[in-house]
Amino acid sequence: MKNILFLAICLSLFSCKDKEQVSKSNAISENTKKNVVFSGDYEDLLTLEIASKITGFEPSKARKSNPTKGMYSEILKYSWENGREFVKEKSASNRKRVAYSRPDFVQISFVDFESDMESFLEFVAPEIHSEVIKIAGVGEAAYWNSKNNFMEVYYSDVSFRGKVEISNDEAVNKQKTIELARLIIKEKL
Repeated sequence: MKNILFLAICLSLFSCKDKEQVSKSNAISENTKKNVVFSGDYEDLLTLEIASKITGFEPSKARKSNPTKGMYSEILKYSWENGREFVKEKSASNRKRVAYSRPDFVQISFVDFESDMESFLEFVAPEIHSEVIKIAGVGEAAYWNSKNNFMEVYYSDVSFRGKVEISNDEAVNKQKTIELARLIIKEKL
């Protein structure tokens, strides 16, 4: 009888302790949810509305692509076929020019919502790569990759890569990419 009574008391104490732990765990989980800025869905950061604001293009004519959704190298892209062409000489000796169709687009990739400044700088590695240039006034840290024409941005424990290509002029694309990063930070982070 004493053993059964002892067992009942122990079970009662453990079940109360488990309920208390579950309650504390739920409270921590709720607080964490309130502080999370990014849920993991790239569309939380780059919406069609933001892409259209940056480009000035009609949202209804955009094509959304996200073929690698959920993967580490995910890319979310909104693109428009506006008739932009890239002209390239076929060969130096031939001097024949060939025009290639180029879609205009806005994209983000490599979003990390659990980032910190140290890991961000390690990923970008500005001291190793001469093509990486610091951009002031964008987030807590931002770097333009002049070789590949994209920008790495860090703000509030979130890092992402952004790229806008709506012109054959790289300076225009760079300025629009900077505007994109600022708009994402202002409206989404």
